[in-house]
Amino acid sequence: MSSVASEMVLEIVELENGELAIRNADSDAEPMIKVNFSAELKDKLSEHYLDVARVMLTAGIQMVAESGLDLDDNDEPEPEPTLH
Repeated sequence: MSSVASEMVLEIVELENGELAIRNADSDAEPMIKVNFSAELKDKLSEHYLDVARVMLTAGIQMVAESGLDLDDNDEPEPEPTLH
């Protein structure tokens, strides 16, 4: 009998307050990581602020995943997250 590890699917979302965040796509729990830009920087970056935020959030979650921390508080090894 083979077992398939469940994969945590993460999504990048814009919160109501304008912050960008990574959260578990299958949960309404508080986001894992949030990024907020000042109005001045967001204005200077224009539409590129989304690309900068995506890189920052992706790097943060990769570091957490590589650390071996169990984000689900269970005894199974943490699968590599998938970002959407």
